[in-house]
Amino acid sequence: MGCPVGKVAGNGDGCALMREPEKARQIIEAVVKSAGVPVTVKFRKGWDKGHINAVEFGIMCEEAGAFAITVHGRTRTQMYSGAADWDIIREVKKAVKIPVIANGDVFEPQDAQKILRYTGCDMAMIGRGAFGNPWIFMRANALLNGKAVPELPPLSVRIDTAVRQFEEAAKIKGEKIACLEARKHFAWYLHGVPHSSRYKTLAVQVETLEDIYKLAAQIKKDLR
Repeated sequence: MGCPVGKVAGNGDGCALMREPEKARQIIEAVVKSAGVPVTVKFRKGWDKGHINAVEFGIMCEEAGAFAITVHGRTRTQMYSGAADWDIIREVKKAVKIPVIANGDVFEPQDAQKILRYTGCDMAMIGRGAFGNPWIFMRANALLNGKAVPELPPLSVRIDTAVRQFEEAAKIKGEKIACLEARKHFAWYLHGVPHSSRYKTLAVQVETLEDIYKLAAQIKKDLR
């Protein structure tokens, strides 16, 4: 119930359900009754700055039988712009007894630690912070367990991981779709890598796995 994209919310689904809390309640109760497993609900701060109802919505989710809730600290109209409001997440946590998962602006291991300390939440959800960076989970867990944060693997290892991701995607979705998706994913893996702009441009042109293999080899040869 947190998806903000037009094709979802425009049909009355996703975050649009925050505008119809009674309908959302009925959906949650029906799923809880039939699922046979713990049910969690994710939602946002509200629809827009004039309609912020995360606290009330969280209480409703608890009353409807949700096992846990996740709160993204942005409104639907914000999409993914601006800063996530951790204050509203903290308010929701104070208002309910079920576990609350904090979501929004966790891009580094230190962000996970900060959001948990600030909001008092039980867990942190990482979304966009994992794009091209699957190591964030291992690194954040290390910090939260009082250990030193491991360094990112060398670029060559990160590129090999990206290639493996695209190969696995091709097995499931077919080579064409996997390569179309790889165009943006490859760029995420190169985020923050010095002198990588040329290779990001090349990444958005890949059409086959062979193109990906060639680009990966070129990146490992030219960049560090």
